[in-house]
Amino acid sequence: MTSARIAAVGTTVGAAGTVALGALVARRLVAPTPYTATATVRSAAEASVELVASRDTRLPGTYALVRDGRRVAVGRLLVSAAGDAETVRRALLDGGATAPPEPGEWTWDASMVDSERDVPGDEPTAAAATHVVHVHGQSLGPRQVLRGVAVWRALGATSEVVDTTDLPLRSLDPVAVDRVVAAVRAARARGVARVVLQGWSAGALAASVAAAREPVDGIVAVAPLLDVRSALRGAVGAARLPRFVGTVAARIATTPVLSRLAGAPRPVRTTSWQDTHTPTLVLHSTADALVAVDDVARLTQRHDVHAVAFRTAPHTLEWNEDPDRWETAVRDFAATITP
Repeated sequence: MTSARIAAVGTTVGAAGTVALGALVARRLVAPTPYTATATVRSAAEASVELVASRDTRLPGTYALVRDGRRVAVGRLLVSAAGDAETVRRALLDGGATAPPEPGEWTWDASMVDSERDVPGDEPTAAAATHVVHVHGQSLGPRQVLRGVAVWRALGATSEVVDTTDLPLRSLDPVAVDRVVAAVRAARARGVARVVLQGWSAGALAASVAAAREPVDGIVAVAPLLDVRSALRGAVGAARLPRFVGTVAARIATTPVLSRLAGAPRPVRTTSWQDTHTPTLVLHSTADALVAVDDVARLTQRHDVHAVAFRTAPHTLEWNEDPDRWETAVRDFAATITP
């Protein structure tokens, strides 16, 4: 085989590999496998627990250990046990109300609660002046948004969670936007004075599209997917892959027929944040590879957009990094928006 033919074969193989890799990345956007993590408890006392050090157990903030129906909340990082780099010690948050977690493997949970029944506070029973429509992202489903419900309950607002897990493109599906719009219109028909959309990741993008069709009084965007192409480039960059793979993935996800390579029956049509001039709070992390800081900066050039940045949180874990700061930002934002 001549050198020219070898080069041609190599180019063909390389191109096929790039397309296959791009299709894999696009599939993880359209229909990602939910991220699951475990944590190994080495020992526990009344006020603290020692865990095997890992990417997850080293993260600052509030999380939960779950096993056999038990849920134990853990908080801030304490000093490493006896200077052991392989062990971390964290505070237990229940104040000894339940028994410390037993040694062994536990599920490491960021969502904190399993259903709306578990959310702290009571959902208002009377007609409320404010109604919040919560929209989840691509992977975890409705559980993802429940961390953001309690703060609105404390403010006397009602909440509604839009579930898009049955749709081919989940929250990137056009029908997801239809459902959000329908929820807004139903709230207005009930006489609700103020309607807020609170979206997470792709759910935030869906919220911006819905607000372009049906005006709302505010948007809270948590780790918002501001630009699909930028997010995919960031994802492959974080995985130490060439950024052009992200460009290929974006082309696959947004192109008819090619989208089938990503397991999507139809392409993603909405790829960037919609400018609606709706008062907006952006809660994002500078450690989030999917939400480019430059994209956030461009959005906040609008006078009606305010951003609060977290430092260590991976994608959509801003609440976990600092629940008090997260909820304070939402309360402050709620005080500024009027019907």
